[in-house]
Amino acid sequence: MSIKVQAVPLSNPQSSERLVKRGALLAFRALRAVTAQAKKTPGILAQASADVRDAWQESSSPNA
Repeated sequence: MSIKVQAVPLSNPQSSERLVKRGALLAFRALRAVTAQAKKTPGILAQASADVRDAWQESSSPNA
């Protein structure tokens, strides 16, 4: 009777590495999207401020 020794893989480290990589990519992409949006915020706030100022001035005219 011969005995064969065979390794039994208990887990797949490649899939767990990919899971970590996917998670890291998702986090980094989200961070980049947040920073890109944050760069746009001052322009949006400036436009909103100008619109409120214009509306305030227009509301003081008798034709409003």
